[in-house]
Formats: sequence, structure tokens, C-alpha cells
Amino acid sequence: MSSPLAYSENIKTEKMEYKCYLKTTKGYEIAFYRWEVNNFQINVAKLPAQKVPGSKIYIKDVEECVELNEMFSIGHAQKLDEETAR
Repeated sequence: MSSPLAYSENIKTEKMEYKCYLKTTKGYEIAFYRWEVNNFQINVAKLPAQKVPGSKIYIKDVEECVELNEMFSIGHAQKLDEETAR
């Protein structure tokens, strides 16, 4: 039987894949990230003023971030997500 402490340590280090709908210096884009679950909000808050991964484009604002297998709630994000290569 595992202890509650061992369970909470597993949650701390669990990572998930996310996709974010971003307002950038060149329009709207979707970017993909892998973060620790417990740092999700902190990581989202740190995105503005960073570069889009693999690009020279800067992030102006984060419109929405969801788990990789979830759908965006914003219609434009859903359409762009369908067109974006994984």
C-alpha cells in the first residue's frame, strides 16, 4: 500500500502535454508544451514576452491553454488547431 506522501510526490512530478492559443507579434498561433501539472498556471503566466518555441516570434498574450487531447473553447482556436501540424 502506498503512503499519501508518495502519492503527493507523484502528482508533483507528473507532466502533461498542453496546447496554447497565443496572440503573437505575427497574429494567432498554437504552440505545444510539456509541463509539470502543479506548475501549469505559473508556466502559462510566464509565456507573454517569450518566443514561440522554434520561432523568432514573440508571445503577446495567452488566449487559452488546454490539455493536448482537449478542444479549445474559442472557435478561432479550434479552427487553427485543426490546421496545425503536430
